Amino acid sequence: MSVPSKRLAAINEDLRSGEKDRMSLALRSLNEILRAREADASSLPALTMLLHDDDADIRRSATWSVGKLAQNKVAGDFPLDDLITLLGDEDAEVRENAAWALGELAGTGAGREEAIERLNALMDDASAHVRGMAIWALGRMAERMHLAHCSSVPRLEALLKDKSLYVSKGAEWTLERIRALEPRTGLGERPTEGRQPPSHQ
Repeated sequence: MSVPSKRLAAINEDLRSGEKDRMSLALRSLNEILRAREADASSLPALTMLLHDDDADIRRSATWSVGKLAQNKVAGDFPLDDLITLLGDEDAEVRENAAWALGELAGTGAGREEAIERLNALMDDASAHVRGMAIWALGRMAERMHLAHCSSVPRLEALLKDKSLYVSKGAEWTLERIRALEPRTGLGERPTEGRQPPSHQ
């Protein structure tokens, strides 16, 4: 059963209010609805605006919400360019959430080739969570969109020895998917089963 339109409209109005307390409460309410898979694309315009809020907590929640809408396979006008920009955000959780959202969108066939360079850069991030999510997003783009570039390969190969098992195993999984795209990458192997991102379910 979907959330009554009046409730969602009220949440969206609060998201657009410009008042931190109202926006924060609205994001929490929206996240509950998203976890129940009951939200729709009507929140995307307000969420897109909040992706650029000065408050990192607001940006964290907004990027998570966009990613959850994508994971829930909600059809809509997703802010791909904004998410790509947020891969360079000063906050590690925002960078992680932006990479996750891009990976989920790749699962719906939506993505941009320019995201690859930004995701490549995140493989050098100080946070293992950010590195791992960037790797997963690259793998999703390769697997679901057949979109990859050989420039990712040397970085991924280096991360096979990363001290984080999450990162090293993710690099192995993504390399398989990029190498499956011969002749574009000049490498060829068959991928194994799909891989899910951690902690964003």
